[in-house]
Amino acid sequence: MKFDQHFLVNAKTAKEIISYLEIKPSDSILEIGPGRGALTRFLPTATLIEIDESLVKGLKKEFPKNRIIKNSVLNEKLDYDKIIGSIPYSICEPLINKMLKSKFELVVLAVPGKFLENGLLSLIIPRLLDIKTLRVINRNEFSPMPKIKSKVISIKKEKLNKEEKLIKKIYQSSNRKLKNLINVNLSFKEKRIRELNLKQWEELLNAIKRASINERMRVFHKQSSK
Repeated sequence: MKFDQHFLVNAKTAKEIISYLEIKPSDSILEIGPGRGALTRFLPTATLIEIDESLVKGLKKEFPKNRIIKNSVLNEKLDYDKIIGSIPYSICEPLINKMLKSKFELVVLAVPGKFLENGLLSLIIPRLLDIKTLRVINRNEFSPMPKIKSKVISIKKEKLNKEEKLIKKIYQSSNRKLKNLINVNLSFKEKRIRELNLKQWEELLNAIKRASINERMRVFHKQSSK
């Protein structure tokens, strides 16, 4: 199947997904992978990004008022107020990583049900973005039917504290060595960030947490002694 596509066919579900976006008249809206227009039909005028040329032709015909970009969303800026879409598993991780660098108010995505349930992304991303599961979408609401259920998630930017900002900086510095980013006594500090496995990340996060607690205690004792 080209581009790992599963098209939403339940109009009631499409309307419900859009309702989560809480659209205001002034919002700039981006739809990722509109496909056959299941969500587009119920959206106000939006920018559409679709990689499949055969689908772009149909979208231009059915939605002439919308700006339609034929490209991968991974090559485009995501600086819109509201972003919506149904996303294949193959681009979930790079798309979420891209969102860490983007400016937006609210994102609502339909993603495969197991996304963010395990692995490195599930360890890091919830510390950096406010992600909530809104509902489950059954397999028979798509055509062709996927192997697993999907879920709708919302994503908002969070105000990061000092500890979270450090985690974000380390996570996004994939080619740098750990020892050049943070002073920690860990056996793998010579490794580059992209080389760290899940267990090493867990150790690193615990070390950062301990350092943060110690720093807060030092500040507390310093203030208490005045």
